[in-house]
Amino acid sequence: MTIVDLIGLGLFAVAFFGYARIADLAGRGKNVNSLMHEVRRAWMQRMMERPDRIVDSALTGHTVNSMSFFSSATILVVAGLLGVLGQAEEAQKVIAGWIFVAHSSATMFQLKIIGLIAVFVYGFFRFTWALRQYNYCCTLIGAAPLAKNDYPHRLELADQMARVYTSALTSFGGGIRCYYFALAWLAWLIDPMAFIVATLGVMLVLLRRQVSSHSSRAIQRYVELNPPETSPARDPND
Repeated sequence: MTIVDLIGLGLFAVAFFGYARIADLAGRGKNVNSLMHEVRRAWMQRMMERPDRIVDSALTGHTVNSMSFFSSATILVVAGLLGVLGQAEEAQKVIAGWIFVAHSSATMFQLKIIGLIAVFVYGFFRFTWALRQYNYCCTLIGAAPLAKNDYPHRLELADQMARVYTSALTSFGGGIRCYYFALAWLAWLIDPMAFIVATLGVMLVLLRRQVSSHSSRAIQRYVELNPPETSPARDPND
């Protein structure tokens, strides 16, 4: 492993594990993820006022199906990569024959495949944790007090449901990012410089969508026009 390989691997680790922090710094707390948490707070507050919550249940169920799909797809990807690892020598010979691929040993090729498997395994855990948290969120919605009840802690309950909802979708987004960064990792099979460029490219694409895309600006304006209500301070004697 050369110095360029180590630099690329370090850059990938910083971008992969530090993406959330970098996105917060780039958007100064106004990226899509933070804005959507405010939208979910407003949603849960409106849900608490509705006597009929069929629409809320339908929207929640649709996302659960997406999470289940990606969880299953990720397992299939891992199984396919394990098959490639079992035939690593033959696969390395095929790739080494391409004129634009830098030479590397069979052991290095196997390590790169193992690293790619680790990325997708991490994504699988993120997807399954998101799915479990979504089930928790469904239970919280089902247990919410009826609209006709004069319950004093409605806003606080809505905030807690929004927190669970955001945590679930944060895990889901982390799993989706594994697919993006896996494409950057594939560039390492070509050349370490391509690995560095691909990692930076993926990072810039994701940050642009979080901070300066048309959707992020529209969501920010939506939050300004329709802000969630603020929960009253909790009485320590409650």
